[in-house]
Amino acid sequence: MEETDGADKDRFLLVKAKDGDKSAYGKLVLIYQRRLVRQIFMMMGRIDTAEDIVQEAFVKGYFALDSFEINRPFYPWITKIARNLALNLIKKENKMSVFSELDETEIEVVDVSDNPLETLIDKENDRRLALAVLALPLAFRTVFVLRTVEKMSYEDIAKKLKISVGTVNSRLSRAREKLVEMLKDLL
Repeated sequence: MEETDGADKDRFLLVKAKDGDKSAYGKLVLIYQRRLVRQIFMMMGRIDTAEDIVQEAFVKGYFALDSFEINRPFYPWITKIARNLALNLIKKENKMSVFSELDETEIEVVDVSDNPLETLIDKENDRRLALAVLALPLAFRTVFVLRTVEKMSYEDIAKKLKISVGTVNSRLSRAREKLVEMLKDLL
């Protein structure tokens, strides 16, 4: 029921935003911004880059509202815009070292437990997983994030990255192997 309520709220805000109510669109930004930054951060490895991409995605989304179908869910649409911006940046800067720079303090984990010890352990495990994903080679990390975070099909990933489905499968398998190796003490 909560999903329906969220979809109805999104639809209400989108109708108002399409009618020119900028504050309604601002509310959608507030609802989805943090979640989207986390997803893009997993692709890019830098929080400032992720925030810039998400901001640009919301701006592009605002100017594309006329073409948005109100009955479609908003979050997947805005996520696709942000993901495409991230992939374009990755392609543009593919051989540069900006993606290997990582400040561990940039990783933020959401508290979901009432038990402080469990919360601390969960935060540390999430932090280590995020660092391990970011340590993957760019080709492996991109495929891994698109499959596990974005839930894209192998075919869609292959199309998006202009590689074969076999290459997607191979890179995903190698990414998982490397993650298992890096996190074997947690398993």
